[in-house]
Amino acid sequence: MLEFHPLQLEDLPRLRSFFNYSGSRICDTTPGTVFIWRDMYETEWAICDDSLYFKVQYPSLGETFTLPLGGGRTEHFREIARYCCKKGIPLSFYPVPKDELPRLQEYFPNSAAVAERDSFDYLYRAEDLMYFRGKKLSGQRNHVNKFLKTYGSWTFRTMTQADVPQVKAFLDRYAARWDKAAASFHEDIAKTHEVLDHFATYDLLGGILQVEDNIVGFSLGEIVGDTLFTHIEKADRDYEGCYQMLVAQFAQHFVRDGVHFINREDDTGDLGLRTSKLSYHPVALLEKYTVTIEEPCGK
Repeated sequence: MLEFHPLQLEDLPRLRSFFNYSGSRICDTTPGTVFIWRDMYETEWAICDDSLYFKVQYPSLGETFTLPLGGGRTEHFREIARYCCKKGIPLSFYPVPKDELPRLQEYFPNSAAVAERDSFDYLYRAEDLMYFRGKKLSGQRNHVNKFLKTYGSWTFRTMTQADVPQVKAFLDRYAARWDKAAASFHEDIAKTHEVLDHFATYDLLGGILQVEDNIVGFSLGEIVGDTLFTHIEKADRDYEGCYQMLVAQFAQHFVRDGVHFINREDDTGDLGLRTSKLSYHPVALLEKYTVTIEEPCGK
């Protein structure tokens, strides 16, 4: 039977290779997302027959499972059903990408799938975010041009361990300047500090945007498969066009051969964030579903 353990940051080097088998472009199957939010979702992990399983606690869902990484799906489903029957707990999966639904529902005919719009990821063509070409992205391009005209002495460079103290100081200024009452804002700031404090362990791609000697923005992300994922992005809105410049520079510096898409994650139901992400014209919204299973013990 599956034996789960609380996920700790020191588990990352051991588990990182499993994420190469996700077969999905959703952010939830990247090392960065899983480890950054492991405490909030009380993530636990297990390895069985060379496959990696995660059990999480999502608000309003309770104990649920992600789709395991590696091996065959049928074997995964059977192992999780056995675990839930032994423990006497309900069986549900989240997040389930749209293209995985048929296989899951074929194995569990007595299941119900519900789309979670607030968690849909925004997927973009890498080239679109690198250069903002074409009429539909003229607004973003205009913001970049405004930045270039206003702030002549600017640089964008790869973040190193030596930059961490300065970036953390910028993050503190950012948090104080744009403070929000929402608990999620403070959790996000705290987790960003943790990523910076363990910069080498997370091993994310990082970029810093500066005007003269001042940091005005930074991004952190990673590449999995053919997709560059932007996990963390902070910029000083007092610098006009700063966010658009950061988006473009991060893409230009870290998109490499074989990377065709950029995932900028979900909007958490925030209407302002949704408007912003839609303004970059995604090529797809990556749908995610909650799937609940009735009577799993027959499997």
